[in-house]
Amino acid sequence: MKQTLGYIHNILLATLSLLFMAQTAVADPSAIVLLYHRFGEDEYPSTNIRLEQLENHIRLLKQGGYHFMSLSDAAQHIQNRQDFPARTIVITVDDAYKSVFDKGWPLLKAAGIPMTLFVSTDPIDEEHSNYMTWDSIRAIKADGVEIGHHSASHLHMVHDGVEASKADIARASKRFREELGSVPALFAYPYGEYSTAMKEMIKDAGFTAAFAQFSGPIAAHEDMYALPRFPVNERYGDEGRFKLITEAIALPVSDIVPSGSLVPTDRNPPVFGFTVDPSVKGLSALSCYPSHLGEPATLLRPQPNRVEVRFTEPFPKGRNRINCTMPAGAGRWYWFGRFFMVPGGDRD
Repeated sequence: MKQTLGYIHNILLATLSLLFMAQTAVADPSAIVLLYHRFGEDEYPSTNIRLEQLENHIRLLKQGGYHFMSLSDAAQHIQNRQDFPARTIVITVDDAYKSVFDKGWPLLKAAGIPMTLFVSTDPIDEEHSNYMTWDSIRAIKADGVEIGHHSASHLHMVHDGVEASKADIARASKRFREELGSVPALFAYPYGEYSTAMKEMIKDAGFTAAFAQFSGPIAAHEDMYALPRFPVNERYGDEGRFKLITEAIALPVSDIVPSGSLVPTDRNPPVFGFTVDPSVKGLSALSCYPSHLGEPATLLRPQPNRVEVRFTEPFPKGRNRINCTMPAGAGRWYWFGRFFMVPGGDRD
């Protein structure tokens, strides 16, 4: 009898535990946006994902109980400061290479996973052989793919300046209107490069949100016109990293210094700092990694929840990043990323 009661007791405990887990996992404060470019184009490893890697990503996502959402819906959640369904994933693809239409989208579609495609219009108009055509873009749009704006010429916006960028975007908008009947509401910065001036220009142009290419979950405390995406390619597409980034949670931060992304020569390295929400415990486990260093930066804690990131080696010219991570429990990680750009870098 005692054994039977003990068995029933254990079953009740297990059931209550499962119910508690279900109740506490109904929502997340953030979502993960993944960024792909090419599919099965093995001669371009820096922007390509091998098809076997993509198939494994799809398997992990489908078996892992993730929730899939369109990018416009995710942006709406951010704008409304809404939580996301637990473990929300958004798939985005930049540049409209032909392999998206031939290889990538068919696999995602078969798995029932939505996708947003950011299109630069010049390569389409110029009929480059490795890009999609307007007919294929119309077909993929009719198939349920959301189309985003990625400029006309895929220019380096920060280098080329506000007026040139504005003209380039207007030219692309004209082509979207002519070919698709409307202008996309979401924008992705070419190369992920942006500045305060570019963000203001994009906002004034009427876009509802803009996306970059630095790592981190999207959340309500993030700038609607500089939202992060996790880039995925052959090197950063292995199963270990994929599991790591898809289990990330946004580290809730405020009072971020500096507020802009451009790093002047006389303030390089930047004095970077932020305040972490008091709900986050165990900040001693936090580490911050500048992209040009092979080791974490020094962290100062002038106040219990204030973090100051310090390193002595200046950022090189061009695109740079800092990623700050710490364990969040249950196999998940807090993640906070920031993009920095030192003017004068290569434009390739």
